[in-house]
Amino acid sequence: MVLTTEDGMTTSGSFASNQVLTPLHAEFQALLWAMKSSIQLDHSSMTFETDCLQLVNLLEEDEEDNWPSLLAEFDDFHLIRSMFTFCSISFIPRTMNFRADHLAKGARSRGFCFSHVNSQLPSWMAPEATLFAVS
Repeated sequence: MVLTTEDGMTTSGSFASNQVLTPLHAEFQALLWAMKSSIQLDHSSMTFETDCLQLVNLLEEDEEDNWPSLLAEFDDFHLIRSMFTFCSISFIPRTMNFRADHLAKGARSRGFCFSHVNSQLPSWMAPEATLFAVS
């Protein structure tokens, strides 16, 4: 997760869990984690971007009846989304999402469950992610 506020402040975060059924479940769980993290950071108006077009389409069309294996995630999504005054989710190509993609790869390579959110990147977290920082 790379969170950039309107005044240019950046917060980075990474999350890893080894309890997922499919890549779509992993994408959904990562979005839920980013949403929860944003609420905990007192951000009530958010635009989330993901490079998973399937997830964006799934949420836009509210297809929870077609995906029974994602019912728990849909329940969490609706609950967390209700905590925002504004919340949108849109697709962004991976080529436009370097920092978040590198943080995700760094988290996956750690091999254990964890969660980290901070304005400073820890030394173990994808050092190359800082190369793509917006100036």
